[in-house]
Amino acid sequence: MKRKLVLVVLAAAMLLGATGTAVADIRLDFDIPVILAAGLNLSDVTGNTSQSVDLSGSHIPLPYVELAYQFGDGFIRGGVGIRTYTLLVEFMGWPMGYVELELDRLILRAELGGFAFFLLGIYNEFYVNDYTLKVMLPDFQVSYAFAPWFRAGVGAILIVPAGNFDNFGYLLYINARFALTWK
Repeated sequence: MKRKLVLVVLAAAMLLGATGTAVADIRLDFDIPVILAAGLNLSDVTGNTSQSVDLSGSHIPLPYVELAYQFGDGFIRGGVGIRTYTLLVEFMGWPMGYVELELDRLILRAELGGFAFFLLGIYNEFYVNDYTLKVMLPDFQVSYAFAPWFRAGVGAILIVPAGNFDNFGYLLYINARFALTWK
């Protein structure tokens, strides 16, 4: 039941966005963040302690791909879509929405995702339960745009499980982002 509810809400948001704007783009982002500091394990996301991985001392690249429907064409824009992290043969992702403010070459980005999670690859699973519906993943970035399609910057992603702040987590990172848009 909850899976259907999440899918209906996402479909309604996409439909309202499609009818609410005449200027919209499909946007595909390839981002390569390198972790600087972390206080996180995967049990924070899945609720399953057998899948814990401590990333605290790791300074590894953690690439992800974002596919979004983008609204706006000026200095402020937003979008809704899906973010997926790639771990060689496994993908982990969630639905998200974002807002970007572009001040000349400085780009400020706020993103909110979570509420449902999926794994694709060797292990396939879709997580929508009482735990995941309460997990929010805000991400904040400050970037410098070297070109319309390339930017580099710093950011922080948080794991905020509503009602259970014992599992709060964070990642601080530097990143390089390639952003491609199509009308």
